[in-house]
Amino acid sequence: MYQRNSRRAGVAMVALSLCLRLCMLLGWDAKAAAFLSQAARQPDFARFLLYLETGQVVSAAEPTAEQQLYILQWEPAEEPENEPADEPEPESELEPEPEPVYETAPLPAALAAADAISIAGACTYSVDKAALLAQPSTLDFTVDGPTILILHTHATESYTPEPGWEYEASGDYRTLDLSRSVVAVGKRLAETLRRYGLEVVHDSTVNDYPSYNDSYANALERIEAWKAQYPSLQMVIDVHRDAVADTDGSAYPLSATVDGESLAQLMLVVGTDQGGLTHPNWRENLANALKLQSVLEGAYPGLCRNLNLRTERFNQHATPGSILVEFGSNGNTLAQALRSAELLGDGIASMIAALTANQGVLDP
Repeated sequence: MYQRNSRRAGVAMVALSLCLRLCMLLGWDAKAAAFLSQAARQPDFARFLLYLETGQVVSAAEPTAEQQLYILQWEPAEEPENEPADEPEPESELEPEPEPVYETAPLPAALAAADAISIAGACTYSVDKAALLAQPSTLDFTVDGPTILILHTHATESYTPEPGWEYEASGDYRTLDLSRSVVAVGKRLAETLRRYGLEVVHDSTVNDYPSYNDSYANALERIEAWKAQYPSLQMVIDVHRDAVADTDGSAYPLSATVDGESLAQLMLVVGTDQGGLTHPNWRENLANALKLQSVLEGAYPGLCRNLNLRTERFNQHATPGSILVEFGSNGNTLAQALRSAELLGDGIASMIAALTANQGVLDP
């Protein structure tokens, strides 16, 4: 009889063992421990454990001293300790992280009229500057996520070295030292725009090395990748440096004086479809470039060269706010270009503030 009962109890023990293992796998260690401890206090359970261990059958009466069975409390195994972590400071001693303080971009105090903006370049298309300047912009800088992408098709372009700004050249006015190339200018532009609360992506990929001929194809891949990640992007700014030589072949600076300070002159470059590449919305790019030129010329007369309209596309089909900006020439210094980047950032922020406040137009 007892053997039959033992077999039944054995089956129960196997089932109990499986249940306990399942509890451990599910992370219910505490519940399993409590259940086992409670079961261990049952006389039948204790007698069966003693039978398994000694082969002796104990009656329902209290076991003798020799037959005392000591039930150990089962505790779940401790997890191995992780690497020690730094103890956090008491919450009362933690200083709250300050909220970023943004400057408010001023609305343009003065604007250059359409007839004051000259358009140069090889493109022979006829454009109505006044109509394009007055055309409401489709750019939306109220969307969530980054709205401006800054990149460098020709990231190795550099400037005339001056004391303290030397670099190792990789070619004529070119360097792979990105702290001394136009990448540093793009970084300064991004920092200025972020100061106004604008979300900016700065891509410092070197697209023109080792293959210069693949520069624009490489840059387009970067643009498309960023657009896929951030559909919120409204404007792509391609930062370049022009190259100009005087009659003896020496690098010639393109400079402007703003408030008594010599800066690298800016040139906004807009591409079209005249060269044969698809670019159906180039007029909208031009309209936005004209708005920016109007703001910059109104705030800093002489900072900009003539707006340059070209037959090439320059990857500007990517967004209606795409623009290429030449920061001075190889005859300028990096310090001059960095200061110009700050003024350009101020101008872009002012333009965005005006467009946002006035339903896409500069002057309501």
